[in-house]
Amino acid sequence: MHTSLTNWLNNVLACMEENFFTPADFINHILGSTKLHYKNTRHSLTMKAVRICTALHREEHSHSHVTQWAITIVCDMLCTEVTDLSLEKHRLHFNTTSITAKQLESTSMHQLTEKMQRVVPNLWHLFFVLPDSTLQQQDLGEFGGDDIGGMMCEEDDVNEEADSAFEKQPQKCQYHAAERNAALLIIQRTVVMISICLQTSNSRCNLLQGWLGFFMRSACVPEKVVEVFTHAGLSISLMSTHNAVLSISKEISGKIKHKVRTLQAGFTYNNFNIQFKAAQPTLEHRGSFMSAMSATIIPLYGINNNNADALQSSAHL
Repeated sequence: MHTSLTNWLNNVLACMEENFFTPADFINHILGSTKLHYKNTRHSLTMKAVRICTALHREEHSHSHVTQWAITIVCDMLCTEVTDLSLEKHRLHFNTTSITAKQLESTSMHQLTEKMQRVVPNLWHLFFVLPDSTLQQQDLGEFGGDDIGGMMCEEDDVNEEADSAFEKQPQKCQYHAAERNAALLIIQRTVVMISICLQTSNSRCNLLQGWLGFFMRSACVPEKVVEVFTHAGLSISLMSTHNAVLSISKEISGKIKHKVRTLQAGFTYNNFNIQFKAAQPTLEHRGSFMSAMSATIIPLYGINNNNADALQSSAHL
């Protein structure tokens, strides 16, 4: 340190000791004061806040205190973001008793990603960085780049010069495709992790879990598997899934009945037989056989209330 600067520092410290004033008191008083002649000093402190905190973090005796303070601040900020995003106004609640097919189709993963990036930017950055640090150590060939590159190499080449020029193109496209797939994977993992945090904060904020639960029900996933996903925070419960299916079934049933009443739909009938075999057949219980008929409602294309007269052809017959 320069000699003159050392002398200045010693003079300032001596003056503060004589007035029983510590550096911490000095900083707190400057930042808390609204007097105009403190404006330049206050501006200097605020502009160099990062530099001051970095120096305190590097110092041996204050390192643990600064680290704990920073962690507490970050935790409070992230908890506030999660609480805000879990509110009903952001439309991330999956109401299983009143869900409709339109609500399932109107929300996409892209919209969910944009909303999370806008409402919880700090939490998004945290979870986005964590998977990215592990994916950087993996080979990009694991994310589908090889298949895309191989598809482009199937065309025949004209001459040897074209062969050498063409061989470089698949490698570039393959690399970009692998990078894109890796980025999409990070985004998907980030959305899943934030969705788990949202459901933990508010059990009604379960949009992604509702999607997965409804999908697993449609794919006939075993109940034991669904229960595992439910306990992991990745799906709604079996009862909630049943309520969602029942709600959408009622909606679709109402639409079908309304369509039939308008006489703007056709019927297709089909006979089918079902044989119910007994697990241990005996003379009294050999199983059963049932013959039934199903009817499929097919809306007539191009028919609406404006041209419904086209169906009234009985007079011509």
